[in-house]
Amino acid sequence: MSLNQLDTDLFLWINQHHCTFADWTLWVASQSWSWAAVLVVAIIFTTLRHEPRRWWVVLIGIALCFLLADRTSVFIKYLVCRPRPCYALEGVRMYRTSCGGEYGFVSSHAANVFSLAMFLALRYRKSLSHTSRPQPRYTCLFPLLIFLWAMIVCYSRPYLGKHYPGDVICGGLLGLAIGLCVYYIMQLIDYIFHYIKNAKKVA
Repeated sequence: MSLNQLDTDLFLWINQHHCTFADWTLWVASQSWSWAAVLVVAIIFTTLRHEPRRWWVVLIGIALCFLLADRTSVFIKYLVCRPRPCYALEGVRMYRTSCGGEYGFVSSHAANVFSLAMFLALRYRKSLSHTSRPQPRYTCLFPLLIFLWAMIVCYSRPYLGKHYPGDVICGGLLGLAIGLCVYYIMQLIDYIFHYIKNAKKVA
């Protein structure tokens, strides 16, 4: 069995196994307004709590994740030109959505959410390392929850008929790489501002 056939079979299995609760849950997970709600909660309970003076760094990082992940995934779409399953297959179930653009590899949704999850998880770990206050045991939950959110969003794409699983997996890997790069970019910006601040004090 070829990888393409395996990808198609897995897509059809996910797409055809559905229920009312999953319909609404996964449709909500794919909407941009639900992403905004997740990011607001993440910023309130992590950045504003552990590094309130660095909120602007996190916001710039989030913006960079969106920009790089979205534009890179769109570029790859037009480079590879792999049609979405709703254009290539018959009987695809589309729940409260349309096919959208013709090409689907790689998934921009997957790239975006995994870049955000990687950046925010690493930033959260960094902010905890700079606090002297004892942390409760549940502090490890944030990285787990943010990656769980990313996986739910990714699962929604074949479920709603928008992408093959392969589109989502490769988009997720792309997002992880971008999130890691953005984290180190913001680390460098942090270092530069810290250096300038110390230089002004010495002067």
